[in-house]
Amino acid sequence: MRSRLTTAAWGAALASTGLLLAGCGLVGATYDVQMEVQGSGTAMIGHGFAGGEDPTLTEQDLPWSMAESVGFGFNDLRVSDAEPGTVCRILVDDEVIDEQTAGEDGSIDCFANNQDD
Repeated sequence: MRSRLTTAAWGAALASTGLLLAGCGLVGATYDVQMEVQGSGTAMIGHGFAGGEDPTLTEQDLPWSMAESVGFGFNDLRVSDAEPGTVCRILVDDEVIDEQTAGEDGSIDCFANNQDD
């Protein structure tokens, strides 16, 4: 009886570990995510890749870009204090998923959701 419980516990632990790893892109599909902010001057930029931490805004020189290979989940790019006309863009596997242009308030947000079809 004890052997059967131990085997069941190990099976459950391995299954949940596999689900966690799949969310981080270590098992399952991975996506090449490129984030870009095009403009001049500086802007406050916060970015969060799937499986990563929430974005924290920091001042960056423009143009700006960053890329990571990630698993399924949400990616977001937040821009504030930017010149009107500044563009944020998120590409997944070289395909533009979201592109936004800043208006007079200088704030824009781009989002992309990586998921298997």
